[in-house]
Amino acid sequence: MKRAYVTMMTNGDGYAPGVEALGRSLVATGSHERMVVMVTRDVSHTIRERLSSQGWEVRDIEPVKNPLSDDQLLFPRFGSVFAKLRAWELDEFDKLVWLDADTVVLRNIDDLFTRPELSAAPDFLMPDQFNSGVMVLEPSRKAFARMMEALATTKSYDGGDQGFLNDFFADWYGGPARRRLPSGYNLPHFIYQFMHGHPTLKHKLEKTAKIIHYTVQKPWQSASTVTGGSEAWWNAYYGAHPELDSEWRRALHTMEDRSFDRVIAAFVG
Repeated sequence: MKRAYVTMMTNGDGYAPGVEALGRSLVATGSHERMVVMVTRDVSHTIRERLSSQGWEVRDIEPVKNPLSDDQLLFPRFGSVFAKLRAWELDEFDKLVWLDADTVVLRNIDDLFTRPELSAAPDFLMPDQFNSGVMVLEPSRKAFARMMEALATTKSYDGGDQGFLNDFFADWYGGPARRRLPSGYNLPHFIYQFMHGHPTLKHKLEKTAKIIHYTVQKPWQSASTVTGGSEAWWNAYYGAHPELDSEWRRALHTMEDRSFDRVIAAFVG
């Protein structure tokens, strides 16, 4: 079986640190699977070369226009997210594990390649819908063509790929259980930090957390991360950029997470 991890960059170089941290986290868990990053033409040559040197296979893709108007999008960045669907065009592979560029991997997840399409974890806000930040898919140009046809008429509840894909794979919730991944495969960073800071839940977290998904704050875009998971993300990023690593920087990110922990402790106390 030909298989790979795949992610995406659009709208320039802004998500390059996320892709670098993701790639390093995959390698650090002992995975030897191929890593593919799909990029649109506005991603610079410098970033393409850097990602290639870190083990990513860079694939050029064309954007996919979001049929919805800007005022129908949950976030402005959702204007370009439908390019994610082009992963189904990568039919040189039998199976892909999709990872959003704002995720990091804590433990080896190669077992996901044994899951069928479309496997995903529940969304935090709507558990009967899946979160499209982590998915197991089987590339097919016929499936991609059907998606492009459906895109013109399908309403997306969030204005992005997640709402569309939940409609396209509408049997996810009621279908075979193996398609429903445990929540630890797509854990929002604030939930990760909540469990990490709770003396009882921390023990369970150490057994179940596989992937952290930075759905609110992106650590590389903020002067400080106040919603948790800072230390875990920066550990992965410094693995890709050891020249930036230092004790005082690591201490800073640890302090950010401890501040979150203190707030949670007060809340649950």
